Amino acid sequence: MSNLFHKKSGSGPPIILLHGFCETHDIWDGFSESLATDFSVFSFDLPGFGQSNLITPLSIDTVAQRLIEELESLKVKHSIIIGHSLGGYVALAMQQAAPELFAGLVLFQSTVFADTEEKKANRNKTIEFVHQYGVAPFVDTFVPNLFHQKEHAAVPGVRDMALKTSLETLVQYSAAMRDRPARDQINAFDMLILAGRFDAIIPISVSEQIAALSGRATLKVLEFSGHMGMLEDREECLKSIRDFSLPRLV
Repeated sequence: MSNLFHKKSGSGPPIILLHGFCETHDIWDGFSESLATDFSVFSFDLPGFGQSNLITPLSIDTVAQRLIEELESLKVKHSIIIGHSLGGYVALAMQQAAPELFAGLVLFQSTVFADTEEKKANRNKTIEFVHQYGVAPFVDTFVPNLFHQKEHAAVPGVRDMALKTSLETLVQYSAAMRDRPARDQINAFDMLILAGRFDAIIPISVSEQIAALSGRATLKVLEFSGHMGMLEDREECLKSIRDFSLPRLV
C-alpha cells in the first residue's frame, strides 16, 4: 500500500480535510487548529502531493479508494468530509463509494459536474504547457487567479507550496480531473456548499445550480473570497462548517 500522509489534531467527532490542486495539507494551517477545539481533524496530503506517494493508475476514483482504505485503517467513521476544489471531486467519489463512512459533505469551492468540453481542452493545454515549459511558469499564472484579493499575504506561501508539485503529479491530476464523471446525484446525503462570491474557478452560478439539485444541500456564499475561502474568508468558513457539522456529529 502506498504511503499516505495525514496530520491529526484535536479530539472529538471526526472531520476530514482534503486540499485542492497543487496544494498540500499545509493549506489548512490555522484552519485545522481552530476546528480542533471541537473535532478530531484529519488533514491529508492527497497521493502525489506533499508527503504522500503518487499512485498508479491515478484517477479521482483510485484516489478516493486509497483514502477510504486509510480511513478504515484509522477506524474513522461517521465523519464530515470537507473537500476543497480537487479535494471536493475526491470527497464526492468517497461519499459515492462508501456512504456509510460519512455524516455529511462540505463541497468547498468545488463542483459535482463533469468538465465541459472547453474545460477539458484547457486541461489538455495545461498538460502540453507544463511538458514544454515546466511547473514554475504554470504556477506563476495559476496561483494569483485563485485569489480575489491579489495582494493577500498568503499568495507567496501558496505559490511556494504549488512550486513543490512534481510535473508528473500535475500532469496526472490534470488528466484525472478532465476525465472524472459527474456526481450530481446528491439527494442521499447532507451537503454544505461553500462558494466564493468572486471565484474565477468555480463561478457562483455553478454553486447555485448544485444547490438547486437537492433539498439536502445548503449554499453559503463567502462574500470576500475568490477560490481560497480558507484564507480569504476564514472565519466565515469556520463558522459555516461548525454550524453544519456539529448537529450531524453528536
